Amino acid sequence: MNSGRRIALPDAVECGEHADERGRLRHCNAFDMSAVRRFYTISNSPGRPVRGWFLHKRETKWFWPVCGRTVLCATSRPCESVPPPPDAVKRIVLDASAPAVQCVPPGFAFAIEQRDGAEVCVFSDVSLQESASGA
Repeated sequence: MNSGRRIALPDAVECGEHADERGRLRHCNAFDMSAVRRFYTISNSPGRPVRGWFLHKRETKWFWPVCGRTVLCATSRPCESVPPPPDAVKRIVLDASAPAVQCVPPGFAFAIEQRDGAEVCVFSDVSLQESASGA
């Protein structure tokens, strides 16, 4: 993480939706996926609605809500406690009814909170092996 100063998260990339008699199409045409190496989805269990705090020193993650609402919490400030103090945390609500892709750059610790069957798709710019080795 950085030396105690807070860094703002990048702005979310807004997504869109089109519906007609054939059904619904959700898109995020402005999201540049050229850096993405893998993706996966997360749906926390009802008994454990919070997952985190994870610090990725070199890995970028992008979060896109698939279903329901996911609260993404992130901090760039070094913290000795988990979870960090509330004043050090940026909370962003990702809502599938108004989808956007939120970037969490390297150097941020983050956690997600989900309830009622929420699901989020996570994109990463490193392989699983690179992530496991401390990216």
